[in-house]
Amino acid sequence: MKQKSYVFSDELNDDFAASHGKIKRRKIDANYKYVHKNIIWKAFSFFVYRILATPIGYISMRFFNGLKIKNKKALKKIKGGCFLYGNHTQGWGDAFTPTLACFPEKVHVVVNADAVSIPVVGQVARMAGGMPLPSDLGGMRNFMAAMKHFMANGNVIAIYPEAHIWPYYNKIRPFSDASFAYPIMMKAPVVAFTVTYRRRKILKNLAPYITVTLSDPFYPQDYAGKRQLRDAVYKFMTDTVEKEKSYAYRTYIKKDEIENNCRV
Repeated sequence: MKQKSYVFSDELNDDFAASHGKIKRRKIDANYKYVHKNIIWKAFSFFVYRILATPIGYISMRFFNGLKIKNKKALKKIKGGCFLYGNHTQGWGDAFTPTLACFPEKVHVVVNADAVSIPVVGQVARMAGGMPLPSDLGGMRNFMAAMKHFMANGNVIAIYPEAHIWPYYNKIRPFSDASFAYPIMMKAPVVAFTVTYRRRKILKNLAPYITVTLSDPFYPQDYAGKRQLRDAVYKFMTDTVEKEKSYAYRTYIKKDEIENNCRV
């Protein structure tokens, strides 16, 4: 079977998500509600998160994707809330991974507006912990207030700093330090996780098995600023990819390399 290839030109901004550019995004402004106190909404949210999403995620990831989670004990070293940072190489899988890695803690996953823009599906995504990035300053105030609320409740906030999905990419892309301002402002610990891939021993052409490796906690006070914290997380991720020998199920080719080869 011929391996699927992707051609990219910008590691920071190219997006290979199946839904990219196909969804009309809703505006996440000051009217968007991140924290719900309505009892009925909270009951539905509990049902979606605990009764539906978590079991479905476990069954699909464990039995179909061969999910292994390494160093889960790292989370037991943390008292209270924390931030979780990982590489973005799955679609729905990246929605389930933080929940399974941090179980039984509640996880809120920072997503783009696409995830909450589809009728019905978007509402389910919200109830399952989706936390869309704001569209303007008013939305940002609500977003930050929600983060503080979730941290105070001992929850986990998961962030994919690469921002865009590259399916089954077996390396770590460069990413900004912007999101690392959150744990510094809130004096909250950080745990990194790296998704790597294992080729199947049987039916080798099927999607590979998944390994998730958690880091020990990083504490913001140990770093001079967000750039240094970002660099420590990035190093953990790249070291883990090398150590685990992540399998390349998909091929990624830079556009410049193709053009250069054509000129030869």
